[in-house]
Amino acid sequence: LGCLAAAPAVMAASTTVGVGESIQAAIDAAAPGDVIKVLPGDYYEPTNGSAAIRITKPLKLIAKSVPALGLKVRILPNPDIINPVTSLPVQTNGILVEPENDGDPDVDRLLIKGFTVEGFQNNGIWLRHVRNYKIKNNESIDNLENGIWPTLSANGLVKNNIAYGSQDSALWVEASENVRVIKNELHHAPTGLEVTISKNILMKGNDIHNNTVGVGLYHPKAAGLPDPGLAGDWKLIANHIYDNNEPNSAPPGSMSAELPSGGGILLLGVDNNLMLKNVIENNDFYGIAMLDWCLVNPSTCPVPIGAAGVPDYNEVIRNTVTGNGLNPDPTSPYAPLAAEILYLYGTGNCFSGNIVSGVTIPFPLAPSC
Repeated sequence: LGCLAAAPAVMAASTTVGVGESIQAAIDAAAPGDVIKVLPGDYYEPTNGSAAIRITKPLKLIAKSVPALGLKVRILPNPDIINPVTSLPVQTNGILVEPENDGDPDVDRLLIKGFTVEGFQNNGIWLRHVRNYKIKNNESIDNLENGIWPTLSANGLVKNNIAYGSQDSALWVEASENVRVIKNELHHAPTGLEVTISKNILMKGNDIHNNTVGVGLYHPKAAGLPDPGLAGDWKLIANHIYDNNEPNSAPPGSMSAELPSGGGILLLGVDNNLMLKNVIENNDFYGIAMLDWCLVNPSTCPVPIGAAGVPDYNEVIRNTVTGNGLNPDPTSPYAPLAAEILYLYGTGNCFSGNIVSGVTIPFPLAPSC
């Protein structure tokens, strides 16, 4: 009797890129599943496209950074590739991950680790139609739209990143499912951590400070989109959200530009979410605000307004909310609403075991959980 030999496993190849070489060229030459390691230094890719680096296949892209020694892998816009109309670099995004063509299957399995992405006109690290991904230990600096932006993606881990200097959100999870946002530091943006139109999002152990609003849990219309029914089941657990009192740097005309400074957590017209064991302190306008989207933005809602933007079935449990609402912008029409917790109405919302201004008290406008 003969024996059938097992097919040999296909081993992932590993490629190392050094300063003066092209990361994009290594990506283009790689097979799906390969590992690309990048040595410390500044990289100006020769790509004549909107992204300095575009990934369209499963890969592990690993920067061999040693931040403690000042050794970073920095991806920067190439100043030699200029848009003749705007006189700005053509490369408006740092790292973009998406299928090769519209309608192709999602990119399935991806790791991006250890990079500093800096100074792009739009986004630092942007994922579109990606599944089973990890974005770890990266740094997004002064990417002017969003720092880290997974959208239309699923089954992701965004962990131990630092993002700051954006004019929309430092980290935005949009139209995505099953994403864990863990132990990131997010600061100096209109919204530090934003979630819209998503399901099953865990945000835990993040350090969120010095934004205009620390955490924004926003109605779909905040992103200019209709409500597709995919929203809620967002868990905000054990985050530190503090000193979010920066002036709003968003460009005029955007929803972000309308955000008043001094917000801890802004839950705006979304349902079925949990806020548990967060420490929310020293935000000048409010610690937690749970508001009707249509009350704040009536021009975007049908008339009569009805219940299209009312927050329902949210749980606020065992948070420490202190030192908030003490110094609202006196020029803001909303200044009289300043409070540790700002809540007007909704269905099924509940508050239990929260320490407010140093005292554990029930919240008078909603039942206990």
